[in-house]
Amino acid sequence: MSLSVHTRSILTLITQLVNSDHDGETLSTLADVRTFAIDHSFSPPIRIGDTDIDHLHDLRGRLRATLADAPDDPADDARAARVARLANELFTETRALPQLRKHDHWDWHLHAVPDEAGIAERTAADVAVALADVVLDGETSRFGTCAATGCGALFVDLSRNRSKRFCDRGNCANRTHVAAFRARMADDGPSG
Repeated sequence: MSLSVHTRSILTLITQLVNSDHDGETLSTLADVRTFAIDHSFSPPIRIGDTDIDHLHDLRGRLRATLADAPDDPADDARAARVARLANELFTETRALPQLRKHDHWDWHLHAVPDEAGIAERTAADVAVALADVVLDGETSRFGTCAATGCGALFVDLSRNRSKRFCDRGNCANRTHVAAFRARMADDGPSG
């Protein structure tokens, strides 16, 4: 995969944002938003305002609607078009003016808005850049929905062979495999 380390990190941010209300809301306070920003290595200053929670929740919903598996998509082109549309909307809304930056442990990458912008705007701009990279590199199929019964969390598959089927949120893969094993054992009947 030709995606940069920075893009990969934003793709991980996207999945964590989309799944932030999966098992209960994890972005409900300004402190939660600050932790989210720090966990995803946003460079200082980290400005968090009263509207950032609502804006992040809105972004989460838009990302979920755009990236969730859509069985009615006839081809990857439909998904790429949806992802490109959202990226373009976010570029417009954030008035993105990309600048190359190098800071902390990050090599050169794009910052699409000034560091002084609020965290929701910075998140939206970074998401737009990462989504643009994914569309340009033909990698929109890297997003998927967890195959575990009752889960449905979004994941990004960064493996070489694109074989990921389960999210990283809990123990979905193991639970699914154990349930399948138990079902096979039950079908085989008691041995003796």
